[in-house]
Amino acid sequence: MENIKVPGNISSINPNSQSIYENPFVKTLAIAVFMGIFLVDMGLGLFDIFSTKESPLPSAVVLLIFAVTFIAGMVFYEKNGLDTLSSLVGGALAGFGFSFVLVSLVGGVQFALRGGISVVGWDQVISAVAASMIASVVMLKALFYKLQNHSY
Repeated sequence: MENIKVPGNISSINPNSQSIYENPFVKTLAIAVFMGIFLVDMGLGLFDIFSTKESPLPSAVVLLIFAVTFIAGMVFYEKNGLDTLSSLVGGALAGFGFSFVLVSLVGGVQFALRGGISVVGWDQVISAVAASMIASVVMLKALFYKLQNHSY
């Protein structure tokens, strides 16, 4: 049998082709889907927290998360040139924000695992994900436009 020479092989990379990771449609769609699910999960978590009147995480864990994020945020802001008081406020806001997001995400996952999505209804959840995807793309494009026109 004769060896047939074929240019390239199955593992060669075509320099003219675009990677799926570089495709702007795929990147935007992936970010929108991720953010949509993320926002709806947070909403379901808040729904669960307000309906059960209890936190999905123990208070000690929430306090530990706040403390670690507070310290990391404070050091980050101090290293970026803020004065001590501003870095303390920035660290506190970062700690509160991250704790809030994490508690609501855990609450949303617990709510979904307990079958709460069927109580709310799949139609409402899918509609909420779709609306959140649209809102997240609009927010990202507005943020990108704002940062693009701002000089640092």
